[in-house]
Amino acid sequence: MKKEQLSTFKTWFTEYAATFYTAGDDFLNRNILLKECHTHRVCNEMRQLAGALEMKGSDVLLAEVIALFHDVGRFPQFKQYRTYKDTISENHCLLALRVLAEHDVLAELPDDERVVIENAIEFHGARELPLLDERTMHFAKMIRDADKIDIFDLLAANYRILAEEPEKFLWELEFPDTPECSPEIIDALLNRRLIDYHKIRTVNDAKLLQIGWVYDVYFDWSIKQIHDRGYLETIIDLLPKTEQINQVSCHIMDYVQTRIRSD
Repeated sequence: MKKEQLSTFKTWFTEYAATFYTAGDDFLNRNILLKECHTHRVCNEMRQLAGALEMKGSDVLLAEVIALFHDVGRFPQFKQYRTYKDTISENHCLLALRVLAEHDVLAELPDDERVVIENAIEFHGARELPLLDERTMHFAKMIRDADKIDIFDLLAANYRILAEEPEKFLWELEFPDTPECSPEIIDALLNRRLIDYHKIRTVNDAKLLQIGWVYDVYFDWSIKQIHDRGYLETIIDLLPKTEQINQVSCHIMDYVQTRIRSD
């Protein structure tokens, strides 16, 4: 891949996203902007991660293309369904692949690069990665980490708004904001198991799921960013002050500190 191709992809992305803004529809426009800005931040995280991993040449460009297109399916998803919930609309990862195919965006790339991009995008939102070849797995892990870092940032900020200024909270609230925390989710975190999204019942359950994402972060650089930027502490501080939550918090932070020390 060449720098000129990345530049062309960036121009296409900007022009494509612009087609979804609609005069007089503030709700739609706010959510399209949310994903457009998210994409640019994930691209930045991807570049930083590639630097930390000492990647060179076309591999750095390939990583950024994956970040640029990983959520391109979110635009038609929200336009049609007015939601980002895959469970009641479409799988946004597969929708991204359909968008890229319909517009022949990747047509000029060599087959090996195109396949890596498509596979990384397809599985970036999966609960767990399937078995992939080593090269594809590397890029798939990268986009999952870069995506999580920015989502941590968004969630930490918005959970604080929900707690302190709920009238300014603009996101969809998918679960009731009640004090309960599922014992099953707490047990999963204490045993370093990934949580099934379908087990979430409250906003606090969702917060627990998100701090548990650290078990699904692949690169130590990524763990350090999540720790050093204070995302975990922010979310933990907004959970109920119970003995169980304290136990989970200590367990999570011990795990993260161990990863950082091994870096």
